[in-house]
Amino acid sequence: MKTKNPKLNSEIRRKVLISIIIAGCVIIASAGVYFGVTVYSQIKDFDINNLTTTTTSKQVDENGKSYYTYGSNQGKYTSYNALPEVFVDALVSAEDSRFFIHNGFDMPRIVKAMLSNLKAGGIAAGGSTITQQLIKKTYYPNEEKTIQRKLGEIILAIQASQQTTKQKVLELYVNKIYFGRSTNTVGIYAASKYYFNKTPSQLTLPEAALLAGAVNSPVYYDAFNNLTKAQNRRNIILGLMYQHGYITKSEYETAKATKVANYLNSKPLTQSKKYASYVDRVSREVKQLTGYDPNKTNMTIYTYLDTELQQSLDNIAAGKTYTFPDRFMQMGGVVQEAKTGRIIGLMSARDFKAGNYSYAFSDRHQPGSSIKPVLDYATAFEYLYWSTGHIADDTRYSSGGWTPKNWDRQYHGRVTLYEALGKSWNAAAIHTLADVYKKVGKTKLVNWLKNLGYNMSDESFSLAYGIGGWSHGTTPLQMAAAYAAISNGGVYIQPHTIKKVVINTTGETINVDQELRNDSRQAMSKATAFMLRNIMTTYVKQYSDYSDFDIGDEIGAKTGTTNHDGSIAGIPANKSKDNWLCAYSPDYAWSFWDGYSYNDQVNHKMYISGTNQAKIVAAKVAKILNTRKMKNSYETPNTVVQAKMIRGVYPYQSPTSSTPASSITTAWFVKGHTPSGSDTSSTTTSTDSLNALSSFNASVTSDNKIRVIFAAYDPSSDVASGNVVYRVQVFKGSTSVYSQSLTTSSATLNFTPEANTTYRVIGYYSLASGAKTSNRISRSVTTNNKTTQDATYTVSSAGSRITNGATINGSTIYVNTSGDAASRLTISCGGTTRTVNAGSGASFSVEAGRSYTVTVTQTNSDGTTKSLDSFSFSVAASNEDNNDNEDTANTNQDNQDNTDETEEVTE
Repeated sequence: MKTKNPKLNSEIRRKVLISIIIAGCVIIASAGVYFGVTVYSQIKDFDINNLTTTTTSKQVDENGKSYYTYGSNQGKYTSYNALPEVFVDALVSAEDSRFFIHNGFDMPRIVKAMLSNLKAGGIAAGGSTITQQLIKKTYYPNEEKTIQRKLGEIILAIQASQQTTKQKVLELYVNKIYFGRSTNTVGIYAASKYYFNKTPSQLTLPEAALLAGAVNSPVYYDAFNNLTKAQNRRNIILGLMYQHGYITKSEYETAKATKVANYLNSKPLTQSKKYASYVDRVSREVKQLTGYDPNKTNMTIYTYLDTELQQSLDNIAAGKTYTFPDRFMQMGGVVQEAKTGRIIGLMSARDFKAGNYSYAFSDRHQPGSSIKPVLDYATAFEYLYWSTGHIADDTRYSSGGWTPKNWDRQYHGRVTLYEALGKSWNAAAIHTLADVYKKVGKTKLVNWLKNLGYNMSDESFSLAYGIGGWSHGTTPLQMAAAYAAISNGGVYIQPHTIKKVVINTTGETINVDQELRNDSRQAMSKATAFMLRNIMTTYVKQYSDYSDFDIGDEIGAKTGTTNHDGSIAGIPANKSKDNWLCAYSPDYAWSFWDGYSYNDQVNHKMYISGTNQAKIVAAKVAKILNTRKMKNSYETPNTVVQAKMIRGVYPYQSPTSSTPASSITTAWFVKGHTPSGSDTSSTTTSTDSLNALSSFNASVTSDNKIRVIFAAYDPSSDVASGNVVYRVQVFKGSTSVYSQSLTTSSATLNFTPEANTTYRVIGYYSLASGAKTSNRISRSVTTNNKTTQDATYTVSSAGSRITNGATINGSTIYVNTSGDAASRLTISCGGTTRTVNAGSGASFSVEAGRSYTVTVTQTNSDGTTKSLDSFSFSVAASNEDNNDNEDTANTNQDNQDNTDETEEVTE
């Protein structure tokens, strides 16, 4: 057995202890070095000239000319000698009573603040001197709350006190700070004008105390917004002035008895409106992209403002050069360079003031058909490799009770892409997006929209998005940027107003434009962008609806309209809610929206009637841009090629010498996806030609459907193998309303005809590819007087459609129905039952925290009944109504397909 050696154990403990001490010293020393280096890095560039500069932040246009200076809407810098003594006394009483005594750092003040905070159990008082606050606003604009920052602030405050006078420090301070919530209160001169319409030298004791009291919390103590709080704060400052001996008790009592309302300016000075929309966007962008506030940090902001264009937009918004239908209508728009993302002009609202709600980039609205190019057809080119010669399917589409219609209430069968997009056929758009959805899925389509700059964080994607039925919507800013990508070869650049920001006190330069252009992304292929441009610039030249844009600039444009669903009392269903026009040229992209705020819809029953005002204004912008020399041109990428194809055949087929000229068209294709094969039938059927159709009949069934019977094709093996199909086309007058391919010689068509209507039904044999057809036989049928078509219904809340299974915040739902008016519908929800004719609606009250199921039973004129699919939803436990807040008026839309009238009676 080994015995322990006490001396050895003691020696080991001693060495371990020494090692721990050494390690601790190293850690402390390292921390000290890091701490010191951090502080030094913050104070090493201190320059008293930067601190004492009397310049303020400004915005500079594309030509280097200053057009806006912050805090100087009333425009003057106030020297210390121009400050009345009563104001100086009030300010130091409120903010730094030992200001003229300490060296920039006041230890007694710090200790007093610490004791107050300990007593209050939180931060109840601050210990910064006026000099420290000036340093913080100049050198620490982001106000990081760290020990290093506080120590650096103290060191610089002491240095400043040594290198300049107290009077200069106080002068700089009162010219930089806010005295209220408005930018019109930055600086003592502007604040005096804003509150009292006086110069600083004219301030009285109660007025000076009011201003000094607001410094601690400018928004909270703004007298125009919080009169009682501002007056109470003023009285506290008067008490401090008396306590420090600046005023007598009599002066204190007299000033305290004076009501603030008696000396406030009855008409506070408003902000300058010159370029207000653009100025406001720049200010917001600076804060968002750099983290600096131009009202707190002295900077020069170099922008891309086009003063001529902006003035034109301002004149339109003000009603100087354009007459709006009424005083309630609002409008927002953005104009940017297509190749760079640089915003050159902006309209935020009519009679806009900086800081107000912007219809250009804040307020989101459903885009209607204006989304079709970038969502439906762009993705078909991108993922399905469609050609510009592709034929779209404009036949009835129905899913889960949702059946979108075209604006002319008809279907047009097989249509070219030029017609599908130029005429804005909804059914063609939905069939197109459905084909893409089937191949790539929801996630890829959502990411597609995200890559084009759309906010999808609170959207619930469905096929209805393809015709603009979004839950929340988009903005002119986002639409202009997406359309710019079409012009720019598929490259997306985040839209921006700023070239660079120079921090005047430190010399730091932030190259915003360069950084955003470096972050550009290929949101769609060059081939896709080219195909879209080909389609859109062609129909702009062909269709009279876009004649105002056919001005020689190769403009591509698309309108958009959405409709009310009848859930707002006093506004009929199908009345227009939003109007859009989005466009691009080789140089520019622009987007405009018009409509009404939700408050005006509810309170004044305002809805759009008549002309698309956004389209008219967008055309005016097109003409302004047309006066400028074009800088760019569209490029034809090496990833596309032209080729001949057989018209209407898919998969695409190349023609041969025997193909009739009327069946041949030339189109653009993505390389690698050009037509293949030939139009001969020798490789697909057992004979060199299709057999002749000997007989074909059509009839109307008892339930008002159309049934067809063909002579069976021989050999039947060609049908069984899928090479040959039976094809049917249905015409109403001269318009094709439905087509279907059959694999059996007799069938009832999946088509719901109108009652008491005559249709022409054509039958023929066809190769599955469409390359060859047989002779055609035509039959006429007339449907019965009544139809047993199922009714459909939608559920809305707070003006927005909701989806099955959704959770809502409203206290009322509205069930809107459609169908044969002779049918009666019994609607039940939460124990309440209402009966209406199809085509009418009913409202139901709902309670927070409950789940509901809507059931609808249809009773037809012949007495037969049918239960429609049920609909379930829940009401959130906390049911706060935000409808009075215009900022959130259009952000409560939870429905995947918004209204089934979206784009039905417009475009």
